[in-house]
Amino acid sequence: MALCTYDEASRTWYGVQRVSIYNPKANVGEVLNHILLRTPDRIIQIDMDTGNRMSCAEFRMRMVRFAQQLTDVGLRKGDIVAMANGNSENVAPLACALMTLGAPFNPLAPGFNVEDMAHMLRLTQLKMVFCDDDNVEVVRQAVCSVLDGEIPIYVFESQRDDVKHAEDLLIPTGKEEQFMPTHLGDSHELLSMILCSSGTTGPPKGVCVTHAQTVSTIGCYPTAKPATVFNFSPLYWGTGVYMMLSTFSGSSTRLITRRPFSEETFFEAVEKHRANFVFMPPSYASQVLRHERTSQVDFSSLIMLAIGGSYVSEGLRDRFDLLLPNGRTYNTVGTSEVGWVATDFAKRKPGSVGTPVVNVSVKIVDDDGNDLGVGERGQVLLKGAEPFIGYYKNEAATRATIDERGFMRSGDIGYVDEEGYLYLIDREKDIFKYRGFHVSPSELEGVVGQIEGVLEVCVVAVPADEERTTELPTAVIVRAAGSSLTAEQVMEIVDGKVSDFKRLRGGVYFVERLPKTQTGKNVRRKVLEMVLELAKEKTGA
Repeated sequence: MALCTYDEASRTWYGVQRVSIYNPKANVGEVLNHILLRTPDRIIQIDMDTGNRMSCAEFRMRMVRFAQQLTDVGLRKGDIVAMANGNSENVAPLACALMTLGAPFNPLAPGFNVEDMAHMLRLTQLKMVFCDDDNVEVVRQAVCSVLDGEIPIYVFESQRDDVKHAEDLLIPTGKEEQFMPTHLGDSHELLSMILCSSGTTGPPKGVCVTHAQTVSTIGCYPTAKPATVFNFSPLYWGTGVYMMLSTFSGSSTRLITRRPFSEETFFEAVEKHRANFVFMPPSYASQVLRHERTSQVDFSSLIMLAIGGSYVSEGLRDRFDLLLPNGRTYNTVGTSEVGWVATDFAKRKPGSVGTPVVNVSVKIVDDDGNDLGVGERGQVLLKGAEPFIGYYKNEAATRATIDERGFMRSGDIGYVDEEGYLYLIDREKDIFKYRGFHVSPSELEGVVGQIEGVLEVCVVAVPADEERTTELPTAVIVRAAGSSLTAEQVMEIVDGKVSDFKRLRGGVYFVERLPKTQTGKNVRRKVLEMVLELAKEKTGA
């Protein structure tokens, strides 16, 4: 079966078209309740930190109690709830309970500072917040700075006596067995969640995800074999949400941990818990490859290692593939607005993120919006099985993102080859010009990233002068441990591999770490600020 088809008349590429096994008119809670009742003994979640194994029956009991208790304290359809939580054992049942009530949840990064937290609280005007013991003070400050009057703040796994405890909402109601989800109305308009956009070029926007989109995600990816899935992402990250939903798509068991990324925790997931599917960003994968114990780890359970979120080098994949006796790496890409977009299931092609996944359509257009064909470079437009309806309370951004045919403007520049493989060249907003020539930061990052001694790199455009007459390619590098790599060595290597206009005329700077979003992506605007400050120090200005 072909994984991608091309319609030449409309110049559109289509992933495999599949009808959801669940009615898209159903609300998420109706579908989740059905799935959990059907397989009560299946283990749906394993807590790596405590060893607790949660069955579908227990998951449903907690989901129902959350729903009933939240209803009793006044939460209603349409009320928005923020969740600034890591992956503790009751977070997923709560998220599912909120969707069952028709109360959209807005997952926030547990590590948000007060300013970032306040930005999203101001946007959503929520009714209550759930957080963790280690970020409750940040949440309190953000709430006080934005909202008039007090709103409930519930804290998971806290021993403090000055907070509301989320676990109190799990007290038996005596009505659990009588529970049946209410049909809440049109799933194409009802919001299941409000995700945060990546925030790489500005404050995050609220991405509206409908019940119809969520039901389609659950119903279009049924898996034939039981699998154990794992990633470090909290629900704030789209991959965290979709990993949670994958446990309802088939017979998957999701591993969770409260711990931040570490190589040893990843090794534990694949050795002790025999994880079959893992997602991680390339920065994590790079650290794993450099760990002293990696060559001794038993990776035999790992069938799919999906790597995505930013540029994935071929060298990184080559090195990891050698470690996987029964599997391989997969390049993958997705967006908060559409969900999973593409992966290289059929075969690996250097530089490609793969073919469109199930029910995803892709177009390439030029600057005037005209459709382009095979091999022609332009902006990438995307559409899922269910339409993206826009950004929460941001009509201008919605109009700028969704075209008249319902396709989402991704902001990526790319092309599709004769086999339907998508290549992403760069972000439209990241591409800059040196004396009229277009320079792709991602392309240069790919070159610099191959240099021995480079752990991470971000390329930015530094203004050549106060009038910004042109912009100079500049590399900001985190050295690998023990490396003595110099700026001169980097520039010599790069100069020998790129055209003259792509040379690193802005220089090379070394830093201890690169500023990132909570999803692990480099924030170029903050990297540029670092460079400008370092340049001032260098010149004594």
